[in-house]
Amino acid sequence: EVLHILIDLDVADHLYLSLNSNFELEDFKRIFYMEWAHRVLGRVIGVAFVGPLAYFAIRKKITPGLTKHFSALAVLLGLQGALGWFMVKSGLEDSIMTTPGAVPRVSHYRLAAHLGAAFVLYSAMFTTGHNIIRDWKFVKKGTWNGLEGFSFEKILRNPLVRSFRTKALALTGLVFLTAMSGTSHAPVLCL
Repeated sequence: EVLHILIDLDVADHLYLSLNSNFELEDFKRIFYMEWAHRVLGRVIGVAFVGPLAYFAIRKKITPGLTKHFSALAVLLGLQGALGWFMVKSGLEDSIMTTPGAVPRVSHYRLAAHLGAAFVLYSAMFTTGHNIIRDWKFVKKGTWNGLEGFSFEKILRNPLVRSFRTKALALTGLVFLTAMSGTSHAPVLCL
């Protein structure tokens, strides 16, 4: 019912017909349901992360340090959802919706913030998972990548390894900056 009302409103607009004469109902449905699935998936991920976190934290099955770390990730996950809502809201302002000939678009700055938060969240979760696996291997085997005890720390202090790490972090920053700057040139329709 709501979908048909939205379509009726769009089709009634003369500008819509002149700009999007090849845009069919099935095209609109595909985008609409893809966006809907994106929002639902985000909510499912949030519940799937926060629910077990609360359960294990209350029962003290994870250390206080990990509880704080995972809680920070949960806050970042919530921020990601809030930024998504804030981004979509930018394309639904009354001035855009009531001005004849205006095309609703989301703010590219808000889009970049939403995408940037996703990259930061993914990186933080990946790093956390990697660190947990590394610590588990060390506890179970007493070695990490075949190295005994503190010899791994000695390798990390090597100037060549430190230089490589610095360059890898700089490259990661440049990739992030490139991805964020690319969103300012991409027009995004808000449906």
